[in-house]
Amino acid sequence: MQLRILVAVAIYLGSYLPLSVILLAQDLDVGPVKRGICPVATMVALECASPLKNPIWSLSAVAICATGMAVTFLALRLVRTPHRVRVTESKHIPADLINYVIPYVVSFISLEYDQPLKLIGFAVFLIWIFWITYRSGQIVLNPVLAAFGWKLFEVKYIYEGGGNTHVGRMLSKVVVEPERSYYQGGLQDVMVVRDDGGDDRG
Repeated sequence: MQLRILVAVAIYLGSYLPLSVILLAQDLDVGPVKRGICPVATMVALECASPLKNPIWSLSAVAICATGMAVTFLALRLVRTPHRVRVTESKHIPADLINYVIPYVVSFISLEYDQPLKLIGFAVFLIWIFWITYRSGQIVLNPVLAAFGWKLFEVKYIYEGGGNTHVGRMLSKVVVEPERSYYQGGLQDVMVVRDDGGDDRG
């Protein structure tokens, strides 16, 4: 299953949901917070100060990233697993956190929503990282998925009825063990396994 560019963008943005929450927290205006947060209706009517310095930007970022995370789970759910493979070797590998962590580090270096030039530079950086990740077929390797029980395995496997050994990466919510068979499907260059032992529901 090859991801369309818009779905890939959504999955990429979803991986930065925690970052959007961090930036939201950094956007808090201490003054209004100390005075107490007023009802949303009065904020909309501009009758009291918002507890956020840039509410449109900060809340939009959280909403966009949350939508991207929802798209990620939907994409994983829609992956069909019609192919049965027998795993001969399996090794759990941690998700690649290098490209993922760098934007978090940048966010703590005085990055705020009221600094447009820094935001533009940060956006260019994220776009570049996205394109590299997308072209390398690793967009679905979202480290945030680890918090929801997904694990990444490097496996050697044989297709049912075949004799050639293949090497690949398998994303699964179950522990992938050697000498066991699994139903799997593909999402870009990553195999996806939802259930152990032969559940081929889409």
